[in-house]
Amino acid sequence: MLKASSALASAKPYVSTQLTIAEAPDFTLTQYAGAEKDLKKALGKLPARVGIVHDNLMRVSPTQIWSLNEAVDAPSCFVTPLSSSRTRIEITGAPVRDVLAKCAAIDFHKSAFKAGSFAMTGMHHVPVLIHCGAGEIFHLYVLRTFALSIWDHVTDAALEF
Repeated sequence: MLKASSALASAKPYVSTQLTIAEAPDFTLTQYAGAEKDLKKALGKLPARVGIVHDNLMRVSPTQIWSLNEAVDAPSCFVTPLSSSRTRIEITGAPVRDVLAKCAAIDFHKSAFKAGSFAMTGMHHVPVLIHCGAGEIFHLYVLRTFALSIWDHVTDAALEF
């Protein structure tokens, strides 16, 4: 059951034999912004390019990294905690790529959107970061204020499954 303090507290749970859509609330998300040398000093080895995840670090722009790890001290970078402003929705199951293809204009085929990659895109007119984990697990990072709208959009797209 979803927590009462959750942005998805009023969401209708989605249950299917082929697909699971659930809130994944226990995560840490921090944005680091700064020069490449300062980011490397604070975080270590960085993803080589935008769209790749390396050691739970996502390069979202040439000068910005999102980290799924606990925040670290980075005096030469601008550090912004994002966990409290985002909701993470987890979608798992065999038809997950078909469901997401209905929601966002991205090629979700395994050869194009591999495990360990992500994309920032729009979904139902809302900015969303879609992260492909191992297997058929996807996480959607959505602004809390739009989480319920995205939840409804994704669960509607999943109805055929």
